Amino acid sequence: MKFSLIIILFLIVRIGIAQPVKIIFDTDMDSDVDDAGALATLHGFADRGEAEILATFSSTLNPWAAQAIDVINTYFGRPDIPIGNVQTYGVYRKSLYVKHLAENYPHDTEFGEDTPDASKEYRRILSSQPDSSVVLLIVGYQTNIANLLRSQPDEYSSLNGFDLVSKKVKRVVCTGGRYPYDINPGKWGNFKPDPPSTAYIQANWPTEIIYMTGGTMAHSIHSGQVFFTDKSGKIDPVGEAYRVFLEDKNVQYRHSGDHNAVYVAVRGTEPFFNLKTTGYWHFFEDGTHAWRISEEKPEHKLIHDLKEGVNPDDVAAVFNDLMIKQK
Repeated sequence: MKFSLIIILFLIVRIGIAQPVKIIFDTDMDSDVDDAGALATLHGFADRGEAEILATFSSTLNPWAAQAIDVINTYFGRPDIPIGNVQTYGVYRKSLYVKHLAENYPHDTEFGEDTPDASKEYRRILSSQPDSSVVLLIVGYQTNIANLLRSQPDEYSSLNGFDLVSKKVKRVVCTGGRYPYDINPGKWGNFKPDPPSTAYIQANWPTEIIYMTGGTMAHSIHSGQVFFTDKSGKIDPVGEAYRVFLEDKNVQYRHSGDHNAVYVAVRGTEPFFNLKTTGYWHFFEDGTHAWRISEEKPEHKLIHDLKEGVNPDDVAAVFNDLMIKQK
């Protein structure tokens, strides 16, 4: 009870003094539903004046993913947020829900291959923002930001990708990995489906990058129950995504891996998360990885557990509240 009161007081103070965080959201909205929940959470922050959503990008070749993103943006009253998609070379995964959303809810986006190239959109949007002002929120594959980092000067900026990122990006918060290591070569998660991009970002990204792991922490925070109550109905596409995804799983919740990253991108680590500031991810050729303790990459940070005394249900309650559209 005492810790819950501390959380409430912290959030009141934090919300009262903060300026909206400029966010570009990059997602693999395909094989898991927490991406839909994470985007809804980000809109919840925007509704409360805590975030400004500059763009929403898809890092998957699933053709309905960009449309599902637009469905959620439209539902939350932001139909004109720019949408981009990885093009030609990327990861394709099937989805239980994105085609369903695209075919049953309002949007005006074409298939992913017909939307603007996300790396070009990154350049266009970053070039127009103040220096060191944008947080990249990567809850999918790192294909788009690897393409951005390799990009050359164009009509939007005379800077190459590395210099543009160095000038405009404040930090990256991304979801992926298992601490302290993952030696399973199976192509699941956010790192292993596109190992070259993941390793390239690890070796070359110039700004602070906070890695949010999956695994124990993510699976301890059960969110989405709110979509099975009278707070969510058929009109709510995010609730529909959860109901379709969980239909045959005999549970009414999902892990909160991507939600955690949204929270940290907007509000920071307090009062929920521990931040590890020493070490870096070492990636092998197949995308397996291990966290190595070293001082050589001070811009790399890691979050893999909750602070002592934090009840995962308190964190989930914040996410459940944020995911429901305000009336």
